[in-house]
Amino acid sequence: MAESAITSDQHRALAVEANNATWALLTTVREARAAGGDHSVTGLVRGAYAAAYHWERATGFTLANEARARYLIGQAWLASGRPELALDYGDRTLAVCRDAGLADFDLAYAHELRARGLAALGREAESREAWLAAKAVPIADPEDRAIVEADFADAPV
Repeated sequence: MAESAITSDQHRALAVEANNATWALLTTVREARAAGGDHSVTGLVRGAYAAAYHWERATGFTLANEARARYLIGQAWLASGRPELALDYGDRTLAVCRDAGLADFDLAYAHELRARGLAALGREAESREAWLAAKAVPIADPEDRAIVEADFADAPV
């Protein structure tokens, strides 16, 4: 494989940029839908994959970055109307968390993605179980806990 002209520091900067742009677009899409409108999801999935690509090559890459990249890809698929792919990425995120010993909010959000994917697929009982698992994860930092609780406020359980 040819050596990249992009340094690992540049990959990190590109990862941050793609990550933040994708989250901003995801927020815009969610807000538009909550207001009863619609918004183009063009770029969501591409941005999420671009972020994952650059994170993998970035200075200081960790398995937490991998879990968060997979989570963002799953959220992009969910917003794009592909809940089966969102669930797949929820499973992938959960596997990274388990394999790497990640807990706290990374683990909670892996379960949350699975819960939302399952709900979108009409698998309500499994979704409730995933929500219970998400809400049962202890979040050590009070600020992180407040963010997680706000993000999970629409959970049916």
